[in-house]
Amino acid sequence: MTKGWVRAYSEENSMVNSSEPYQKRQLRAKFRKKFRTELKSNSSETASVLRTLKWGDEVELPNQLENTKWTRVKFKSQQGFVLSKHLVEIAYVRKTGTSNSGLVKSMKTAKNKNKKLLWGDLVQISKRGRSICEVRVRGTHGKMSTKDLVSEPLLEVYFVDVTQGDGVLVCTPDKRHLLIDGGLERTKQLTGKNAADFIDWKFFMDYGAFEIDLDSMMASHSDNDHYGGLHDLVRSDSPMSDRELDSLKVNIKTFHHPGLSRWRNNTSANPKHSQGLGAATSEGFIQLLGDRSDAEGAVSKDSVEKLSGPWKSFINDVLNNSVSTKVERITLDRNVLSSGRNLPNLWKTKHGCEIKILGPVSFVDGKGRETLPDFGKKSFNTNGHSICLRIDYGDSKILLTGDLNSESMDWISNCYGDRIGAWECDVAKACHHGGNDISYKFLEKIKAAATIISSGDAEGHAHPRPEIVGASATTGFKNIDRHKDKLITPLIYMTEIERSVTLGAVNRIDFEGLPIGSNTLDGVILGRELDEFNDKAHLSPEQFWKHKAIKDKNEANRFLRKAVREQKKILTPIEKEGKKGNIKVNFNLTKPNGPLSPENTIKSAWRSRVMEKNHYGLVNVRTDGDTIMCATLDETEHKWVAHSFPARF
Repeated sequence: MTKGWVRAYSEENSMVNSSEPYQKRQLRAKFRKKFRTELKSNSSETASVLRTLKWGDEVELPNQLENTKWTRVKFKSQQGFVLSKHLVEIAYVRKTGTSNSGLVKSMKTAKNKNKKLLWGDLVQISKRGRSICEVRVRGTHGKMSTKDLVSEPLLEVYFVDVTQGDGVLVCTPDKRHLLIDGGLERTKQLTGKNAADFIDWKFFMDYGAFEIDLDSMMASHSDNDHYGGLHDLVRSDSPMSDRELDSLKVNIKTFHHPGLSRWRNNTSANPKHSQGLGAATSEGFIQLLGDRSDAEGAVSKDSVEKLSGPWKSFINDVLNNSVSTKVERITLDRNVLSSGRNLPNLWKTKHGCEIKILGPVSFVDGKGRETLPDFGKKSFNTNGHSICLRIDYGDSKILLTGDLNSESMDWISNCYGDRIGAWECDVAKACHHGGNDISYKFLEKIKAAATIISSGDAEGHAHPRPEIVGASATTGFKNIDRHKDKLITPLIYMTEIERSVTLGAVNRIDFEGLPIGSNTLDGVILGRELDEFNDKAHLSPEQFWKHKAIKDKNEANRFLRKAVREQKKILTPIEKEGKKGNIKVNFNLTKPNGPLSPENTIKSAWRSRVMEKNHYGLVNVRTDGDTIMCATLDETEHKWVAHSFPARF
């Protein structure tokens, strides 16, 4: 049966009046939270009220969204009628044919521009027509051809560009959400963005929700470039006070972790702590973080055994975010493999999608304790004991590997033995951002048709290494269209390559109300010489917006010519003083110096450029279980570049 959501975008738009973007989004969030509509016993204003529905409630639409004042709906066990303007019908962009061009469709926006959409994009229908539907997609309203819409969802995996680190969002066909890692926290990011921002956009703008709902938030391991972005979602100062996030709340059903944690060294412990990773024996690490009760004890000031550093702060904020969030450790007992038992499921969804647990692989030591082996260096251990998952849907398999290294790959190969084929897949997230501490033999077992490398700029690690890019290709599954003389697979994606920025030259810096003693000062500073300006660059902010609002072309040109003459009289003396060196304006910049060591520098505002926009290096992977699509947005943001290939399992 067709699904729908309670939404009232038309009323929201009429109620939200603000020119400031952040305030406008916050007003939307508050409107959505307060909104209520009624489920009536029949299609009449005077009918009895069966129950009250709120924004975001999912309903069934027996007759789809109806082109009448009222639409018949079913909510849980009750059937009734809801105002059609308070509903949207859920649909998805349809794939046509077998070529890559059939993976991209168009929507005509309210401004009569074509917006390119991908196969599987969520579409909210606000008015259904025989040939054309009024829709909302990716936060934009417009119109689409009815024939381009279907009701069947896909498995979606988003590899989010977080520069150094990992960030992966899994959305199953039954709309369960798993967020794995988030990159460094925002304050340490070159772009100022991480997975927290993408998740916020996904729920607030794409879904039109006012809260983020995660079935699982997972830290693949306890390195900051993986859990830092997750921390930005649950910090004790909350997203509501964070101007970067629009959603009012983050709901997390379960927090998953690999067990191996950062502990405060305790020299009296027996057996002793090792590398700050907890108590260990000659066989390996035995102090593994467990469930919520265990985590609460590990962050308590009264506990003998405490977590340490930023990891402790993160776990504490996860717990404080909600008392209802479960905490679960993910490990795979080596006995499961040796006994021939099935790999355990993290999830098994209604649509036949399964998420299998592949690692980290633990064993039971001589005293009956769950143990993780010691791989040597501290970084080898934290990385090597990453959570590893395989997502199965239809004939497709997608592998998520954390930061595995050669030591852990050898351990995994020994434990799996002749079952190592479980790691073979269609799509693989590359281990450790394309670092070269990788087993080539292990990559040969993975045999991925597409490999996604999450790598970053200016982080000091030179990822991805060229030999690993080459190894990912030479060990990948080869599929060639001999008739067209085209390579279908293997495909190698790098978030660093897909990312780009739009830079703008500084023309002028306008300021108002600058306090100078008991007075204030208004003024302007130039960023380059006037003969480099185009006409619009001369305009003050007030003149700029006035000119932009004029619809008549001739009137706009007259306004522009007059404003430029006025501004040249003001700017020419400022330019002369600047050339003499009498005006000096400097920026104090924080720039990255390695992944965790930012440094400050001074740069003149003269001839500076600013980042006008950051284009995410997002890699979309979607599948219906038969065909797999990998897609990225080109640097102009006008079109998607999509490739598809058949699932092979």
